[in-house]
Amino acid sequence: MPVATPYQLSDFYEYDQDCSTLTSFTSAQGESGLGTCSQTLNQTYYHDGSGARPVANDKVYTDSAGNNVLSSGIYRLDNNTRFNIFGNAGVVNSVDSC
Repeated sequence: MPVATPYQLSDFYEYDQDCSTLTSFTSAQGESGLGTCSQTLNQTYYHDGSGARPVANDKVYTDSAGNNVLSSGIYRLDNNTRFNIFGNAGVVNSVDSC
């Protein structure tokens, strides 16, 4: 008897590779100085880590599809911490207390 396969290659033609499982979080807009910790939390960003908030080496995006990385800057989080992104890759360099 032939073995039935549950999927055929044609089933994957419509597979959405942009579909992601990013986690949303609230932040303030990026700053370049120490005033970051007084900024209003009014932005929603998305990260690829497993926690509720981004940690070092997580990649952060401005959109839920993960098409646009967050630009370089210091961003306030809702738990009295801030994270730093340096460069244009959207990768969190560090997270520290305000």
